[in-house]
Amino acid sequence: MKVKNVFSLLAALVVLCVGAMALAAPAPSQLGQSRAAIEVAKAEIPANCNLIGYTTKGDESRITFQDPDTLEYYYVKVATATSKIKEIEVKGATFVKGSTIINKTPADIERFVMAEYPDARNIVVTMDKEGNNSYYEAEFTTLKFKGELKFNPATGVIFERELDYY
Repeated sequence: MKVKNVFSLLAALVVLCVGAMALAAPAPSQLGQSRAAIEVAKAEIPANCNLIGYTTKGDESRITFQDPDTLEYYYVKVATATSKIKEIEVKGATFVKGSTIINKTPADIERFVMAEYPDARNIVVTMDKEGNNSYYEAEFTTLKFKGELKFNPATGVIFERELDYY
């Protein structure tokens, strides 16, 4: 009798585990959408970036990449069903966010924007402050997205960028 009970218990556990795995496994169409979202995201960031992670919440996927040369992280939001990019946010891993020293001018920042995004239009550069540190913020548009960049005013290094796609 004990063997029969143990066997019944094991059989029930196997059925439960198989059922749980079937429910947890993504459907083939979801896998295809995930792959498509990753490929679309890869096309918009530097080619040498490494895929770090991927999450889906509702109808949106967030794909994370890191550039091994600059250590920048790219957070790409994609509409999963349509594989359309919604937003790209780039954050530097080691850059000082601001400075008490300001040796770059708004004109310098505008040139940096044009060097990074040659098709940038309607560039507006402002100075902002966080605590004792100042930084430049540049807002602009291109044919594909509206961009916002934050620059260290002493070095001109971009320490944060957000690209909202149309």
